[in-house]
Amino acid sequence: MTNPEIPLNEAVARGIIPCSSCGASGADVRKIGDKNHFLCSKCARRGRRWTFILAALTITIVALAAYVLHRRGSDPLDPGPGPGPAPKDAMTESASKDIVALMDSRRWTEARARIQGYLEPMPKRPDLNLLMGNCLMGLKAYDLAVPYLKIAYEAGPPTRDQAALWLGLALKTIGYAAEALPYVEPVTELNRGRRDDLAEVYLDLERYEDALKILSEDALWGRHRALVYLGRGEEAKKLIGDRDPFMLAGQLREEGDFAGAAKLLESTSGDRRKRAEMSLAVESGDLAKLDDEAFFRAIGALLAGQKDKAKAAAWEFLAKTDKEFAPLRLERMMMRHLVDELKDADLEAEVRRLSRFHANDVLFYLALATGDRAWAEKAAASTPGHNYPYHAIQRLLKK
Repeated sequence: MTNPEIPLNEAVARGIIPCSSCGASGADVRKIGDKNHFLCSKCARRGRRWTFILAALTITIVALAAYVLHRRGSDPLDPGPGPGPAPKDAMTESASKDIVALMDSRRWTEARARIQGYLEPMPKRPDLNLLMGNCLMGLKAYDLAVPYLKIAYEAGPPTRDQAALWLGLALKTIGYAAEALPYVEPVTELNRGRRDDLAEVYLDLERYEDALKILSEDALWGRHRALVYLGRGEEAKKLIGDRDPFMLAGQLREEGDFAGAAKLLESTSGDRRKRAEMSLAVESGDLAKLDDEAFFRAIGALLAGQKDKAKAAAWEFLAKTDKEFAPLRLERMMMRHLVDELKDADLEAEVRRLSRFHANDVLFYLALATGDRAWAEKAAASTPGHNYPYHAIQRLLKK
């Protein structure tokens, strides 16, 4: 679910109501047992597979704990065999099970504190780093999870494969598709059930044909996206039909049919409608509709040349959002730049690591914040097809 420290309306406005399983945006409320969860359609369909993965992870962690305890005599941080109670910093099998139980019940903050207590005297233990990485992903702190998962990955078996999967997913989610690929691709060869994860990396890398070859039939979003960016727009529309008006509205928006997109959205409701309308307002230049949410208010003010109003909105956004919440990571970087906490060079360095689907958002912002046409030209060059905010970038270049 969304982090309780993040105002729901801010998360909705940026289109990042996250799936509680994979972290993707566009999640709906789904009942699991007697509780409601935010799940995207893909993860709802893959519920049984996800349950299996969690169970497998639990077994892996317990086995790792037993393995480390068995080898205690060769670990310089452990006291070795002999009588007497285990030291306070020892990770027992029972403690491992308790932590995994906390994570299974999504009590991520409690689990994080428990794991940190064990990690402090043993910062390089692979099993603990694997647990911490997984826990931080549960908190949607994907960028913070990366260093822990790298330690677990570089330690080799038995943590390597599990760490590779989570490391690849974390990197992909924060926009570092090129860095994610070497981790996701080998794991996919071992586990064909992860093909859609690899396909999404291919999509971000603009390898659309490769993505189509491995996407499952029910991966509607991925297949639609690949067809659109391959220039097969009519085929993409037929694929959607009446199954997802938001995808179709997004396609119409990219085609420049703003009126058609707006009319289609009129028949919808809920959080996805608000997100789609915000994107449409930026692309169509309807600035009046960008005054409700702090981030979009800042973008709207920049588009209108009102820098002071934009800075006020930026401070509001930063005060309301959690700095660890990775789905808002780029938005926070842009707003920190707007209030002079980051420099142009900081954002430019970030752009070099991002896929073009993410980089163009940052470059568009830099063009607005600085008034420098060169940034707008870079934003246009970094935009795949007519991906958001293509039309807004084009308007900047015509000024």
